[in-house]
This record gives sequence, structure tokens and C-alpha cells, in this order.
Amino acid sequence: IEHLTGIPHSPTGQAGIERAHCTLKEMLQRQKRGSTGLTPQECLNKALYIPNFLNRIVNLSPAQCHFIPAHVSTDRKAEVIFKDPTSREWQSPYPLI
Repeated sequence: IEHLTGIPHSPTGQAGIERAHCTLKEMLQRQKRGSTGLTPQECLNKALYIPNFLNRIVNLSPAQCHFIPAHVSTDRKAEVIFKDPTSREWQSPYPLI
């Protein structure tokens, strides 16, 4: 576990980091009661994975959750056109993978 300090002279930034440390410690204490035989690294990995898994939005990456407004539909895929290198002609739009 690496100790991080917040932004210098910013009590709000430090408070966020302290809250994250507190949450992590609470999660490790909960695991200690139920999990036996795990290495410290495995306990830490599990403690970090659980909140991220429980707070995720289905079918969206974290970047999509952050940058896409809630009112925008994500069902439609973007379409791209490309130039075929052999025929050197532009191809019609295809859905982006």
C-alpha cells in the first residue's frame, strides 16, 4: 500500500484521499472476518475490485460514463468510411467496432 498525499495546501483534496483510505481500511476489515488463507496482495486486490464492480454502470466503460451525457443514446454505433488500399476507392460507411 502506497501512502498518497493530496494537493499541497488543499484541505478538500486531502479530505478526499483520507476518505478513500478510510473506505479501503473498512473493506479490508470486512474481508478479514470472512476470508482466510488469502495473501495481503490478494486481499488488497479484492478490496479494490469490489467497490469498482458494485458502482459500475452496465455496458459502459468508465470513460463513457464520464464523458457521455445521460440523455445521449449509446445504442447506435458510429459509422466510419475508409479508403481501400488495393482499389484506392472510398468504401461506404461501416459500423465502428
